[in-house]
Amino acid sequence: MPLILLTGFPASGKSARAQQLKEYFSTIIKKNVVLLSENDVVKNKQIYSDASKEKELRSTLKSEMQRLISQDDVLILDGGNYIKGYRYELYCSTKSNKTTQCTLHIDTSSEQAWKQNLKRDETCQYSQENFDALVMRYEMPDGRNRWDAPLFTIQPEDELPFENIAAALFERKAPAPNQSTQSLPLTSTNFLYELDCVTQEIVNRVVEAQKTCVIGDEVSIPNSSEKFLLKRRYQLSELSRIRRQFISFAKTHPVDDIPRLAAMFFQYLTSHLV
Repeated sequence: MPLILLTGFPASGKSARAQQLKEYFSTIIKKNVVLLSENDVVKNKQIYSDASKEKELRSTLKSEMQRLISQDDVLILDGGNYIKGYRYELYCSTKSNKTTQCTLHIDTSSEQAWKQNLKRDETCQYSQENFDALVMRYEMPDGRNRWDAPLFTIQPEDELPFENIAAALFERKAPAPNQSTQSLPLTSTNFLYELDCVTQEIVNRVVEAQKTCVIGDEVSIPNSSEKFLLKRRYQLSELSRIRRQFISFAKTHPVDDIPRLAAMFFQYLTSHLV
């Protein structure tokens, strides 16, 4: 199913837009539509104050999305989807399934979203603390990123560009899957060793470069033609955490080509750094 990924602040009106999309594609385009909503999984908004439970929520939604996605019909994912790295992982899933996707950013201001939140039933409201935390952590989608593109940004008063969204899903070729998105069997007995060495070398290079470079400098990445832009100071603990996540991801997406492995980690690293 081609994927429509909704994103925006809490209580920004994403679910209302998701229903409009479902009605359009089912009645006008005559497609089978599946609406996968975060609201159907979250029974208590306090889940957002517990990082482990919120992580479990994202994992549940991702697994269900991967189960439902195919090259036919339409899948609408209604949720905050506020983490750039998480949107990248969803993009990898659609790419590996050879289907299209687009991102719909519901660009409601935090002030208006909070007013809409207060109009909800108390059991469905976000607390002020959770609301503010989610707004603060929100990573705005950027149409220049391939995992956010094509990007449609919608203001509260806007009509949905239904025809443009349909064209993005059905009149555009899906990105071709490659070894960074296809699950393959282990192709080399020393793959895990190479994976460990290549990723550690890149982390070490970034850490060492920060001792002599200034913000705005570019750092050459070992085993790759890519260059890492120093946008701020990065802690070793932060880089190591993302490296561990990538290693878990890469175990199901192994490659023999070391430069490609380095490029994969570079892309993963830059997409997960805030």
